[in-house]
Amino acid sequence: MKTRKQGVKYPNSRLKGLGEFMLFLQEPAWKPSLINIDLFKRLNLAKGKEGEAVYTLKFLGIISPDGNPTEEFDNLKKNYQGTLRRLVQEKYAELFSLIPPKLANQARLVKFFGDPVETAEYQAKLFVWLCNQAGIELPNVEEHFHRARFDKQDAE
Repeated sequence: MKTRKQGVKYPNSRLKGLGEFMLFLQEPAWKPSLINIDLFKRLNLAKGKEGEAVYTLKFLGIISPDGNPTEEFDNLKKNYQGTLRRLVQEKYAELFSLIPPKLANQARLVKFFGDPVETAEYQAKLFVWLCNQAGIELPNVEEHFHRARFDKQDAE
């Protein structure tokens, strides 16, 4: 998790584990008393990257710093897309103020998140996925991200 100049630590969770967690969250009766790395391990979610997934939930305000589900957790159950849209717009306000959604593309997003580029790519992919889940259209973002690490492999 990289810290930007302004002090915001944007999450870089992998999408598979977080996506599976969001499916659990949308189950009406599902609400664990504590959401932490241990829960992710017990549910076999975000294997090896549980900490990043938990940080993402904290960043979005879905769980408290100590791992308790917040009011936003309940709000997501009632109105998943609408609540997620509001959370994404609030937590990524700096990005939205700099890059209008219609003008966002992979290069601009990766540049926004900064160095190292490999981490910035994960941060950008997560942001794009969250926007997709929230119904925020990013018409100029490629569906499949080109990864800088593949450029390095090709150069060898």
